[in-house]
Amino acid sequence: MNEYVGVDPVRIRKLADRLKDLESALSKHGALIRKNFKEWDGSLDLSLIAKQLHAVGDDGRDMAKRADLARNLEEHGGMGVCTPDGNILDIPWDMSGVRKESAKEAKQEAETLKKALDDPKAGGSREDIKAIAQSLADHQDDPAYLTAFAAAGGIADAARVGTAFHQEDGTHGGKVLNDDSTKVIGQYATGINRIFALQKSGKIPPNPDYAKALSDPPGGDMWSVGMLFKYGPKGDQWDPTVLSQVGGAMLDWRDKQKAMRPSYASASPPYSAGGYVGKDDGGWYHSLGLDPDYLSKGADDNDRIVDGIRDNDPALAVISRIGENPDASRDLLGHDNDASKRYAKDLVDFKWQTPGAPPRDDSDGPRRVLTLAATDRSPEHIDQSGAAAANIFAAASAQKDAFDGRNDFEKDEYASYPNGTAVALAGITGTWAKDIGATGMAADPGTFGYSSKSHTLVTNNDDMVKAMQLFTQHNSGAAAMFDATLHQQVSEAAGSKDAENQLVAMGNTAGMFTKAKVGIEYSKAEQVDEDHKFNLAMLNTAGMVFGMASAPAEEGAAGAAAKVVEKGLKYSQNLVLLGRTEVAPEMDAFSVDNADKQEAISSDAAKVQYHSFIPSVAQGLIRSGKVPVPEGESWYDPKAGTIAPGATKNEDFLAWWTNAEHHGLISNFQDGFDNAEVSLDGK
Repeated sequence: MNEYVGVDPVRIRKLADRLKDLESALSKHGALIRKNFKEWDGSLDLSLIAKQLHAVGDDGRDMAKRADLARNLEEHGGMGVCTPDGNILDIPWDMSGVRKESAKEAKQEAETLKKALDDPKAGGSREDIKAIAQSLADHQDDPAYLTAFAAAGGIADAARVGTAFHQEDGTHGGKVLNDDSTKVIGQYATGINRIFALQKSGKIPPNPDYAKALSDPPGGDMWSVGMLFKYGPKGDQWDPTVLSQVGGAMLDWRDKQKAMRPSYASASPPYSAGGYVGKDDGGWYHSLGLDPDYLSKGADDNDRIVDGIRDNDPALAVISRIGENPDASRDLLGHDNDASKRYAKDLVDFKWQTPGAPPRDDSDGPRRVLTLAATDRSPEHIDQSGAAAANIFAAASAQKDAFDGRNDFEKDEYASYPNGTAVALAGITGTWAKDIGATGMAADPGTFGYSSKSHTLVTNNDDMVKAMQLFTQHNSGAAAMFDATLHQQVSEAAGSKDAENQLVAMGNTAGMFTKAKVGIEYSKAEQVDEDHKFNLAMLNTAGMVFGMASAPAEEGAAGAAAKVVEKGLKYSQNLVLLGRTEVAPEMDAFSVDNADKQEAISSDAAKVQYHSFIPSVAQGLIRSGKVPVPEGESWYDPKAGTIAPGATKNEDFLAWWTNAEHHGLISNFQDGFDNAEVSLDGK
């Protein structure tokens, strides 16, 4: 029917909600209903349940759009009558008529939203904000509505909702938004996300102002933008370009803040118990009523406030979403321009932590972004990943100087480098280990770049040693992970057709790593053994996670490409899940006794550290078929195809190795190792 029908906006909304509830119930319990009827030998046509599910869902969605239209008409003087029980508004009942009103409705709702946000404490403002969020949710499949909403400034106003709600909700401990508010913010985020998705697919005309509304929001309210991403869709559901643009703006915002976290005063018994000090630091969190001060608040109250600061950090919220989107991560860091270089510098910053006793690591988001940006060597993404890696390594080298240059106050606040970022740097270094070794022997200090012509990362030894020191010094787990992949790639290099050149390159990388550890006196046993079990878990899984070495040449171009794609994607997906102490992945047969090797780094054995790679070279020769498989040897596991890492202490292995064909390949590895100029002072 095409005529208009009088409806009560409140009652028709209740009807829409009940239809949605019915759809949910049928979806949840439909299988059980069918099962029971079959057991009872009922004569009912059970296929009707599935059909009814779809029909009820469609009816519910249509009814919701009618309810939205009715409420909007009530706000904007639609035709109808007033009754003691409520207003009756005339709306078209046929959905074709409802759809014709979509654009006008969206424009008017955007106007209503702006008015409500301009005076969020006025009577009815919150109800209007919530109702328009519901309308956005109801019109996810309506490009006409979403186009009109965006064109009327709806995205810019949606980016103000967080602050408006906070002004009404207030601050309670560390909580600055109530649960109802976060739900509504999520609805706005979902609607905005849908606008960008339709824009990307060509169903909404492109407009750069839409993304700008989030990267340069009204009043510079980046906190509200951050809350849209925190409570909105996962990162992989966002348009990568939009997500990257907002992420860059958020990092620029972070750079301008006087303080991202309150400082922490250590205890001084019996005079002071210590605690958080943030009263006059100019931190962004004070605008939310998050004011830590151990002099006026108890420890529990201060802890709740600091938890609230971490939970409401807009930079963490957006960076965490980018870390769920590989394309956005590469777009943020994978360009040879000042912006990507600046953002790489921001993400390797040592201040992605919250000071305290103990300090808390906030670097999980940066870890994911760095890892996803620079570890995919598949043909589709190797060039952008390589460009990202070049930017990240240059930033890491500079960050090593900044970290070493901390003043006394910063050394108390940030005693160690963040574990998450260290794991990312170790993984990226492992991904590009051969390129690092090969180009480092010829590159001058300060050289960083990526050649898209040869698909090769170019680095220099001096700066890469500094980058390795950054992820190694306070993070033995990251160092152990990198050491494991280094051994595996040496094994693969030994089995390749170009073994001589590849082993020289890997030898140089190993030499740089040894030099890095010598320079920071890494041999102190407590740095390795304090969490030896964790190290072993990481080491034993590294064969799976760090499998990024190029395929042997004899596999042919197609086989090599397939292997790189498989390993590249596996690496990008899995490293993001690893590197935290709570992870205990399945063990891999390729394990390495890194504690033994690392404890010796600062001794006179440093210059012959390459001997520890002999089992890896031998293993590669066996696996590739270049030498016969040993039989009946205690140092060789024929099932796993592995050589015991401590085999160089076994006289039977040494005798076998001396007589094995191609054993001279270790001299190629030594040549590369010696190129790193390892000295006992690490200089």
